[in-house]
Amino acid sequence: MKAQRDQALTTYGAFHDGRGFTVIETIIAVAISALLLAAVYYTYFNINRSIDATTEDQEALETGRILSELIKKDIRGISPNYSVLVGKNQVVDGFSLGQIEFVTSSGLRTDKLKLRRIEYALITTEEGGKILIKKESTDLKDPLDSVLSAPQVFEVSRIVKGFQVQFYNGTDWADIWDASAGSLPTQIKVTIDVTNAKGDDRKFVAEEAIQSTL
Repeated sequence: MKAQRDQALTTYGAFHDGRGFTVIETIIAVAISALLLAAVYYTYFNINRSIDATTEDQEALETGRILSELIKKDIRGISPNYSVLVGKNQVVDGFSLGQIEFVTSSGLRTDKLKLRRIEYALITTEEGGKILIKKESTDLKDPLDSVLSAPQVFEVSRIVKGFQVQFYNGTDWADIWDASAGSLPTQIKVTIDVTNAKGDDRKFVAEEAIQSTL
């Protein structure tokens, strides 16, 4: 009986020596766990960053396309009965801060047949940012910067960094135009610089002939 008990104790001790994990084994286990967590975090971070970059780029593309189509539509509606078209550019930090004002028949939401006087302009904020704004009024006589016109002002976009307007007279392109001193141009070209959150620039061109001069 004693011999059997001693044998059982010897066998138990072979599997349970009571010493547990050593400090080195614990350190190795923690290091391996940390490496695995770092790998998982790095993968997760890269996936999120790729998704954000794609979303930002898509926003820039959509903004450029929508603005191009909107401006082309308004230019197509320029009325030949009103010699109201003023455009100019100012270059700041390598980007053009253009401005263009004209009368169009592209229509209001409430009355699509009514003429309106509109203006697109890229302005700077006190913080140094840029905002593309649009003004519109049904007062066709007074300029939109006049107190009498009382235009509605809309914020169009905050990711437009450049807005250049150009006018074709049938021979050359000009950066300044005032129809009150002459006639309407035959064509208008607007170049829009859209910048995403990464600082990548994309150019969109809205070029349209004025129907009344064809």
